[in-house]
Amino acid sequence: MKNLLFILLSCFLLIGCSVKKEVSVSNKTYNKGQSNSFENARNINPFEKSEVQEESIISNLSSDTKRIAIIYPSTVVGRYAKSTMSTISAFLIFNNTKFELESFDTYNEKRENVITQVESLKDRGFDKVVALFTKDGFDILNTMGDIQGVKFYFPLINKNEVMTFNSNFIFGGISYEKQVALLQKLSSGKNSMFYVKSYLGDKLKKIYENSFANPGAIIEIERQNNKYKDIMEDERIAGSTVVLNTPIVKTSIILTQLTAYEVMPAKVLSTQLNYNPLLIKLTQAKDRENFYVVSSINKVDSFIEDYSNLLGANVAYEWVDYSTLIGVNYLINENESLVIKTKIIDNQADYEETLYKSTIYGFEKVLTN
Repeated sequence: MKNLLFILLSCFLLIGCSVKKEVSVSNKTYNKGQSNSFENARNINPFEKSEVQEESIISNLSSDTKRIAIIYPSTVVGRYAKSTMSTISAFLIFNNTKFELESFDTYNEKRENVITQVESLKDRGFDKVVALFTKDGFDILNTMGDIQGVKFYFPLINKNEVMTFNSNFIFGGISYEKQVALLQKLSSGKNSMFYVKSYLGDKLKKIYENSFANPGAIIEIERQNNKYKDIMEDERIAGSTVVLNTPIVKTSIILTQLTAYEVMPAKVLSTQLNYNPLLIKLTQAKDRENFYVVSSINKVDSFIEDYSNLLGANVAYEWVDYSTLIGVNYLINENESLVIKTKIIDNQADYEETLYKSTIYGFEKVLTN
């Protein structure tokens, strides 16, 4: 029956994220390790719900119900919306908390759309909000008045990326600067870097150039039609410390090509971008010899990890899901909970960068000084 409850909740979430407003989902009496019936959850039919019914549901919520709003531009970060909702649900279910979630889709990050949806969530009484905005959406929020009574958590933005911000803004973006600084300590002195041209790829390229004393060869990997034979025969790569600022599939191809052309780099390094078990499936063990990756994701309680996986999120490897977990924990408990190790310090999630080495089965933590 426990699995049935989660499957039904998952269905509600998947349906809700496709429309502007999400049906409220509440878990009343779920306890870990105990059986429960679906009648213990709020009876809501996501297919039939009039405004009158909605008002009744909201008005009947008890004072201890945790209410969280999620605001996001679906055309910009839509792929994160479902897993964000799932992560929040998993955390609240784990904590045996009565809760209500509602999503507000701005579609894009145009000023009028952002303002309209922020006013909507305020009108509905939400004062704790997970905001899946990029810096464009943040800049609009940062100029709005009359939002001091609402706490906004930004999973995608690091505090160092903005010039000024309101005191009720909390940030959860990881620091790629700190990750690259840790990788730089592994450099052999001769370096090279691969990247794919994109917002993140260009950002990582700039951080790499500013962090490595001798950047060496910087090679752009095209999205299609790469001549890997020519790339691998570049003499600057052999014996160098290779930094991969490339997505997981491109990284897998590069690793296999290095093996195929018998190129022997001193080490191969990567940021959070490639902290993903899919890499193990796409490559052979010999392709990943001397491959190191840094991650800012801390260990998560196994129950929360299982619940989030069941609902479609991955807090163990997807940093946006992990960032969301930190955010909802802070919005509900501030820093008092012992379940989530990463805390909020001075309005920013205080991540601990950890170095991993690839093994036959996955990633193994590397002890560093």
